[in-house]
Amino acid sequence: MNDRFIFVSSLACVALGCTSPGEQTELVEPSQQAANESLPQVIEHSGNPTFADLADGWNTIWPGEETMCLYGTPYGFFARPADPHKVLISFPGGGACWSGLTCTDEPVGRMDDNPKTVRNEDNPAGSAGIFAEDNPENPFQDFTKVHLGYCTGDMHIGNAVRPNDGPLAEGETRPNDTLHFNGYRNAMTVLQWIFANIESPDTVVVSGHTSGSYGTPLYVSIVADHYPDAAVRHLGDGNGALFIGERMQPIRDAWGTVDLLSERPGFTGLNPDTFVFEDITIAAAQRHPEIVFTQMITAHDMVFSEMLEYLGVEGPILDVVEAGHDYVKRQADNYRTYVAGGNKHVISLGYFDSVPQAGNRNRGLPDIYDRFYSYQVNGRRYRDWIADMIDGLPLEDVRCTDCETMDHYAP
Repeated sequence: MNDRFIFVSSLACVALGCTSPGEQTELVEPSQQAANESLPQVIEHSGNPTFADLADGWNTIWPGEETMCLYGTPYGFFARPADPHKVLISFPGGGACWSGLTCTDEPVGRMDDNPKTVRNEDNPAGSAGIFAEDNPENPFQDFTKVHLGYCTGDMHIGNAVRPNDGPLAEGETRPNDTLHFNGYRNAMTVLQWIFANIESPDTVVVSGHTSGSYGTPLYVSIVADHYPDAAVRHLGDGNGALFIGERMQPIRDAWGTVDLLSERPGFTGLNPDTFVFEDITIAAAQRHPEIVFTQMITAHDMVFSEMLEYLGVEGPILDVVEAGHDYVKRQADNYRTYVAGGNKHVISLGYFDSVPQAGNRNRGLPDIYDRFYSYQVNGRRYRDWIADMIDGLPLEDVRCTDCETMDHYAP
């Protein structure tokens, strides 16, 4: 195993004599660690470290082998050890692409350079929301956390290699002539590392966020099959706005998702001609009726609204959201949804809203709200809804009444 200590703050750059912001940060060997104890650090591991090898705080793991990003660059994931009996496995999003054109950088394509790569600084250190380590209200505060990298554009459910035939500007070269939709292999490598290092957890929560949420019911099913005695939970955040029929066919065909699903117990009956991504939730929910599968989204989610427009869908996004929810609910009794007002995108990962206050309560300054702890619908706070899910308490569907604006909780 090749471990190295990387110091990433501007203070470190001064201390190490960096000459320019674009210059690569100097690597500091373990023997030098004592001299730099005051500097923030991130530990990197190559290969497959054991749980005991992990340092306190966030670790970056580069597993190698069959993992890779969209253009063949190295894949990594992040782990923060804590209580091994409670585990949070989070699948981040970051957009989706399915061709050479759509995988090019915005505004021409659908994705920025990141998340087409994994970087050491993508770890969630210092984040709020479900990663807030200093918030006593965080129901995940003492969980061991594993956060996947996302760099394949395939919602973590791709298993295909396609040619990169995207457009090129004059004088431009492609980063790679091949597109590796390798999200499934990457995710399974992370799960195998978890299974090898955490023997018998009591609770495992699998969370998915925005585009990272669509495939999470598959991984919930895999985790529940491996840990039959654990309480396995599902948190879906920012999902439910792509129930648009044949307009999803290019995405479905590019990633090879139906073929990979057919290899998994409980997913073999999916019809490749009629498959929609909501079928993943239905199959997982039917295989594991003891698990409640959840989805949260805002009624006018700005990111999915733009995505639907790109795919040629007209009409209110809320109609698409609720059509997808209804499709799942007709076939799975263990599915619950939380539809909040407003148009914000992603709630759980520590995004903040600035809400101006009227009058002289705070001299015109805004209140700052962490969405995970402040969003509520009809008095039902999202944080509390998720805490009840973790505890296995009964969950109800929650839907905004006035869906134009977000209702913020204030203690």
